[in-house]
Amino acid sequence: MSKETNNVASPRYEISHTAIRDNFRRLRALLAPETHIFCCLKRDGYGCGAKEVARVLADAGADGFAVAALADAMRIRSSGVKTPILLYGGTLPDQIASVEEFDLTITIGSANDAKEWNRRVTRKRPAFIKIDVGLLRFGFSLAELADFLNNGLHACDQLVFVGVYTHLSERTDIGHEGIEEQKRIFDHAVMLCRQILPDLDYICASSSETIISYRALDYNTVDVGALLFGLTSQENIKKLKLKGALSAIKSHVTTIKSVVPDLPSSIDIPPSVKRLGVVTFGWGDGFPKRVSEDAFVLVNGELAKVLIPVHLEQIRIDLTHIKSASIGDEVVLLGDQADQSITAFDLAQQWSVDPEEIYCAMREHIPKIYV
Repeated sequence: MSKETNNVASPRYEISHTAIRDNFRRLRALLAPETHIFCCLKRDGYGCGAKEVARVLADAGADGFAVAALADAMRIRSSGVKTPILLYGGTLPDQIASVEEFDLTITIGSANDAKEWNRRVTRKRPAFIKIDVGLLRFGFSLAELADFLNNGLHACDQLVFVGVYTHLSERTDIGHEGIEEQKRIFDHAVMLCRQILPDLDYICASSSETIISYRALDYNTVDVGALLFGLTSQENIKKLKLKGALSAIKSHVTTIKSVVPDLPSSIDIPPSVKRLGVVTFGWGDGFPKRVSEDAFVLVNGELAKVLIPVHLEQIRIDLTHIKSASIGDEVVLLGDQADQSITAFDLAQQWSVDPEEIYCAMREHIPKIYV
């Protein structure tokens, strides 16, 4: 389509439920049948809407969900999802009322953490133990874990420990040996836990990248996030046949101006520009303030160069060579139009970011259209 209609939001994001569902099924087929899949939907489901995405993944067979923010957990539970929802470390015990209301699984990363949660809960609460394998983030070190299991666990009569997990450093520069060392620490932690808590249901260390590159970390549970949305290298996307969940970012032309000699102007417009369009999508909507001189959008199936500067709510584009362009025409920042396409990798290069940053920078005030 070329013209915007009154019942289609603009600007807007288009999110593909089909892509998310298909990506999950491809990952499910990659793993052993008995492996539990906890779908990580942090940052509002990587910007795609935790509530809507959770419904899709629950229907596809997700065993549970994991989030960093209480608000995301509440969104997921309010979608009707009944499976476990794990809160990563960071939610404080003073949020117990919401944790209990939405039946959430908590993370315990220190003896004090366990003591405070146990003191505040009003009924038995499922919990995971978090192990710090070297990131120096939330979680027990091996020494702290041993001390807690031997001296503090007996006092946690309201916490039901159902799993143990970690987050690994997946930096490429640490190599295989770095991953092996993290695995050694985690294996030792699991052994310590099993001695006291033999009935743990979930052992989890593997996340998106290690599912692809280091299958020895699968254990019986994986925590997958970015791959569900097609966020990985182009090589992995091709190998696993993944699809991008964010299928389009679109807006429209609101104004067209002819650029004539001696036109009063407070900005520098290249002499070659004779006709420009104004598009509703500025740096307040996620477009970078500073962008490559080669940045472009699609209008009527043709490339239109972005003209600097970028404003809070608008950008300008060069329409000199697109004679058919008119007010109301669709503008594609990401996605397909006619036989042209701007991929997430194209846009990431223009904006000097990673594709994951595009997703997580999606603005809440811009409508999401699920397709």
